[in-house]
Amino acid sequence: MLYPKRAIAMFRKVSQLEIPRVEMLTNGVWGKDKAEVEKLAKKLKGAGLNTLGISVDAFHLQYIPLDYPRNAAEASIRAGIENVAWNVAVIESLDALNEYDAKTNQILKTLQPVGIEAHIHKVVCVGRATQTLREYFQQTSLEGPCEGEPPIGNVLVSPESICIEPSGSVDVCWHLPLGNAKVKPLSQMISKYDWRNSIITEILVKEGPIGLVKLARVHKHRFKLHNYFAKCHLCIETRKALKPHHPEAYS
Repeated sequence: MLYPKRAIAMFRKVSQLEIPRVEMLTNGVWGKDKAEVEKLAKKLKGAGLNTLGISVDAFHLQYIPLDYPRNAAEASIRAGIENVAWNVAVIESLDALNEYDAKTNQILKTLQPVGIEAHIHKVVCVGRATQTLREYFQQTSLEGPCEGEPPIGNVLVSPESICIEPSGSVDVCWHLPLGNAKVKPLSQMISKYDWRNSIITEILVKEGPIGLVKLARVHKHRFKLHNYFAKCHLCIETRKALKPHHPEAYS
């Protein structure tokens, strides 16, 4: 929504293709101006947007005044967008006593008059969370093959979804690209995808991230497994080390 005209054009195109679920996740910063947000919400509805998740939690609202997502939600409801809900990230649960979840719980209580559901998701232990939230995580098993990508249930054997980065990178999992949509047709990448064509995806399917650690050791990289909280955390960090040795898996 930094580029609302472009977003609206994409939703309109998706609707023309008769794709039934047109969804947007947003931090609601476009709700800053009350008059403008009413116009934007009507345009989003007219373009075919029918599912809207607005992120409100202790993490997002460090940077965004609460009125912004509230205005976006209320304008979207008035515009007739069918499914409007809060998208909420927690470390443990809304009832947990840690400072982040307690603050998120208070935020949702403040937003209760808006009258929409809250969809609760646990913070995934990857990226900056592995450092800034380290004290709240406990290690889970690092053994076994990859079963899926946490937020959207993606599986490497038969993917149901992809993520297209602003760079054009077409990812089948966290920073695991099929190629670049600015270089190669998207349809070609999808139709020719086979997890056996890449040493990285083959190892992940058969052995999981522990298999990547074995490969990394061949290249003289050392990993202390007790430093990693979950398979995804280990996988992402190990692939960073392997990228110079297996660039074909990241092209």
